[in-house]
Amino acid sequence: MSPAAVLRPLRRETPFEQVAARLPDWMRPHLPRKWVQLGRVLLLRLPQALEDERQPIAAAYATLPGVEAVMRRSRIGGELRQPRLPQLLLGSSAETEVHEHGLRYRLDLQRVMWAPGNVGWRAGPRGPAAVAALYAHPGPRAVLDCFAGVGYFALQFARHWPAAQVIAIEKNPVAAEYLRQNVVLNGLANVEVIENDCRDVTREADIVHLGYIGGTCNFLQHSSDCLESSGTIIFHEVYRNNWLGFRKRSDWNDTPAKFAELMDEYGYEVEAFGRVKTYGPSSSHIVARLKKRD
Repeated sequence: MSPAAVLRPLRRETPFEQVAARLPDWMRPHLPRKWVQLGRVLLLRLPQALEDERQPIAAAYATLPGVEAVMRRSRIGGELRQPRLPQLLLGSSAETEVHEHGLRYRLDLQRVMWAPGNVGWRAGPRGPAAVAALYAHPGPRAVLDCFAGVGYFALQFARHWPAAQVIAIEKNPVAAEYLRQNVVLNGLANVEVIENDCRDVTREADIVHLGYIGGTCNFLQHSSDCLESSGTIIFHEVYRNNWLGFRKRSDWNDTPAKFAELMDEYGYEVEAFGRVKTYGPSSSHIVARLKKRD
C-alpha cells in the first residue's frame, strides 16, 4: 500500500447518500436530493414515481439528525394563506419551532404559512446589507404589519426598533394565536396583536408593511389612510419577468419602468426596489419601498 493511499482521508457520506442507502437501489434516481428542515419537521416534494413508497421513504429521511416528522411540501393558497392539502407522512404533528436571526417562531406547518426561501428578506432591517438598506428607517414611532402571520416580520421589527410600537394584524385565527405565543416566547413588550382583516383596522404608522402576494395593490388605498405624511410602505408582490423587463441578472438592480408607472398611478414614488426570489418558472417576488408622491 502506497503512503498516499494510507494518508488519503476517508470520504464521508452525504445526507442524501445516507438516506438512499436505506432504500432499494431502483428508488435512488427518483429520490429528492433537496429538502427543507424547519426545526423538527422535514419538508419533501415526492415525484409521482415514488408515490406508493412514501411511507418507507419518509422513514428513511426521518433518520437524518433532528428530524421527528416528515411532511409533503404543499402550496399556500386562499385569503388566509394556508397550506393546500398538507400531508404528514411520518410523525404525529407538524408543530415545530424555527430559530432565525436570533428569534424563535413556533408554528404548525400543516395549518399556517412559512416560506423557507425568504430567509434574508424575512429579517427586514436586521438582514443582509441590501435588505437592511431597503428597510432602513431612523426610528419609527409605529410600524403597522398588515399580514403578520406567525410574526416573522413583526418580531424582527420589534427587536430592531425597541422604542417603536409594532401593530401586528393577522386575519387567520390559527396564525394569530401562534403570533401571540411568539411575542411571549421572545419576550417582546412592544408588539400589539390584532386578529382582524387589516382593511378594518386604521392606525397611524410611520411604516406600513404589506408582506403579501397576489393583489397587494388592493391594499394601497387603506395603507395610505394609515400612513403618517412622511411615512413609507414596504410593498411585496409577484409579477411576470417579461412585464418587469427581467431578461438577465443585472436587470434586477433597477426599478422597472412599468412598476414605477403603476405605483405612480396609485400616488406613490418608488424609493428603493429589490428582487426577493424566483416565483415559479417565469415570475419574480419583488419588494419596494414606497413614499406618497407630493
